[in-house]
Order: sequence, then structure tokens, then C-alpha cells
Amino acid sequence: MKRYSLKEAAALLGTGRTTLCQQLREIGMLDSRNLGTRPHTSTGRMVVELREYEHCGLGAARPYGKTFVTERGLLYIATRLGVRIHREAANDAVL
Repeated sequence: MKRYSLKEAAALLGTGRTTLCQQLREIGMLDSRNLGTRPHTSTGRMVVELREYEHCGLGAARPYGKTFVTERGLLYIATRLGVRIHREAANDAVL
């Protein structure tokens, strides 16, 4: 199953990451921390992957979630936002 970062999904939809995140929050697909909401993760439109980073001040690993959009989710988002998927333009972009 192909997964796209929010930046890659935005390029495919012909917009920027910040604009896409704002639109996805407005339609309830992302929460305030840009994590996919349960109705969309449980139906396979989005995947939230748990990752860690080393906090230099605390010296301990800190967890965070990273949201990915699936192919199914990309089609759903394009339909909800009324936009086309621009695969040829995204192939030229640095993702």
C-alpha cells in the first residue's frame, strides 16, 4: 500500500502542505496536531506512525506521531476538496 507524507500529498493535490493541513483540519480529517483522526485512520485513508526523537535537553527519546495519506485517502481528499490529482507535476517536484 502506497503512503504519502502530507508534503507529498499536497504536491499531488496541487497545493502546499500548510494549506492542505488547514483544509484537512476544517473537514475533520486531522486534529490540532496534524494527526489523522480515528474515522479516517480506521478506514485506511490515513496512517499515523509512531516515531521517536532524541530530546537534547532531557536526554531521553520522545515519541511523536507522523501522519501519512494512503492511496485511498488521496482519492477521498481529492473528491472532498474538489481537486484533481496532479501526478505528472508531483513527479517533477522534490518530495
